[in-house]
Parts: sequence; C-alpha cells; structure tokens
Amino acid sequence: MPYRRFEWHEHIKDVEGEYIAARFALDRLKAQFVATPDILTRGDETHTYLRATDRNLEGTYLVRLFAAFEAALRSYDRARHNDPTRNQNASVLIDMTGGRRGQGILMTIRDRAHAVRRVRNYWAHEVDATPEPMTIAEARARLQTYLSWLPDEWG
Repeated sequence: MPYRRFEWHEHIKDVEGEYIAARFALDRLKAQFVATPDILTRGDETHTYLRATDRNLEGTYLVRLFAAFEAALRSYDRARHNDPTRNQNASVLIDMTGGRRGQGILMTIRDRAHAVRRVRNYWAHEVDATPEPMTIAEARARLQTYLSWLPDEWG
C-alpha cells in the first residue's frame, strides 16, 4: 500500500478515468447497436445486460472510488497505530481520522465523505434507503478534499 497521499489522489483519479473510458465505450456501443441492431449476436439476453450495464455503471464505479478512498484511510490508520492488522469500518475511519488531526477535519468535509459512503452502501450492500444523487466527479471531489487533510506521507 502506498504511504503517500499524492499516490492515493492519483489512484482515485485513475478510477474516475476508467469510469470515463467505460462510459465512452458503452455509449459508443449503444449508438452502434441502434444503428446496427444485429451487432449483438446473443440476442435479447445481451441487450438486456447492456441496458443493465448502462444503468449500473456509475454505481459500480462509485463503489470502486470509495474502495480506493477507504484503502487510503485504512493505510493511514494502520500506520498511525503501528498495527498492520487493524481493521475499522469505513464510518469509524472517517470519524476517527477526521477528528484526530490537530484541529481535525471540518465536520462538513466529513459529512460529505459520509454521503459518498452512503451512496457506496446503496450500490454495494443494496440498502433500502436511497442516498442523495451524486456523480462520479462529485464523489471524487468530496473524497479527495477529505484526503487533502491527511499528511503528505505516513508509514
């Protein structure tokens, strides 16, 4: 695991970049399917999966984006406590990390990270409560703002 905040920022930007590339490719495939409906040889099943992929793409990448952020927090938490096996849940990590650094991370920034966590929970755990709408770009910005409060290096 990296121990430099910059590397985590880059990793999160890479996940966002993968989403943008996947969205581009999926939109092209959908347009091609409209222009040439027989392009899909598996029939209706593939078309059904294509529609589901389109519907779930942003949620899938929100889960990946939050996973990268959570890994950064976990890396920082384990280094701070000198315990490579330490394992806190994401909600606790956001609050504990945010509340301990000198003056702490502003509560509004923590709340915005928790909002991304709730969106992740909606997609990853199929919870019933519908979270606020959030784009990949908004989620990335919220998570990177939180990370910007961590030291440049740890470990």
